[in-house]
Amino acid sequence: MRIQLLDNITGKWAIQWIVIWFICGVAALSAGFWLTTEHTTLDIFYLGVSFIGLVCVVSLSFRKNVLGNGFGMAATAGEVVVQGTAGSVGLMLAPLFNFFTHVYGIFYWSKHTDPDGDMVPKSANKWIWLITATFIVIGLALFPTVNRILASYGFMVIEDDNSLFLGFISFFWINVIAFVLSITAQAAMILRYSFNWWLWIMSNFVWLVVNLMSGNYIFAIQTMIYQINSFIGLYEWHRSEQDALKIKTAKTIS
Repeated sequence: MRIQLLDNITGKWAIQWIVIWFICGVAALSAGFWLTTEHTTLDIFYLGVSFIGLVCVVSLSFRKNVLGNGFGMAATAGEVVVQGTAGSVGLMLAPLFNFFTHVYGIFYWSKHTDPDGDMVPKSANKWIWLITATFIVIGLALFPTVNRILASYGFMVIEDDNSLFLGFISFFWINVIAFVLSITAQAAMILRYSFNWWLWIMSNFVWLVVNLMSGNYIFAIQTMIYQINSFIGLYEWHRSEQDALKIKTAKTIS
């Protein structure tokens, strides 16, 4: 189904949309920096890394290989530096994984581009969906054990402090769900599957609800800005995927 407004946002209004979205992102991140940090050198560095991350995610949603994966490498490398400097060794693992996926992506995407040089997404068959669902289930089942093993070596990814959300939901498991979804979404995105944006939407929704219920309104605003980009990315990738299928079908018939 085509939606005229989204066609315009991902088409003739793309530049204007990206500028407006980026300004909103910068404003939200800056507010979070000003109101929730001590303004240390590391905080300022991480703010800069976050700005790079904005360029990365909006470029990925518009299927831009060099900008998306290139800035993705820069942003994830910066996050590794931040977490390592802060002594959060376990939190370095996810950005390290994302860094190497972007390294792979910049070469892989370059082999699958349209005449404009943008990456062409692909659709997932039932086996890909099954593999993805299996990966998520196994990830959720094994994560606590893997996390404990990593913690014994000083590489804890998520700390379980027994805190509860709404008095009965474990914050640890909320983190685990969001973590597994985001890792799966990252892998699916680099492999060019359009459904990756559904996973990002699910992950962002988890954090949006938690931030709202916890009163972390600045982070809730940041999450909503990323969520909006996820919906745009979903529409852009799905539309491109369908257009590519039509072209492929037309060539087959002719």
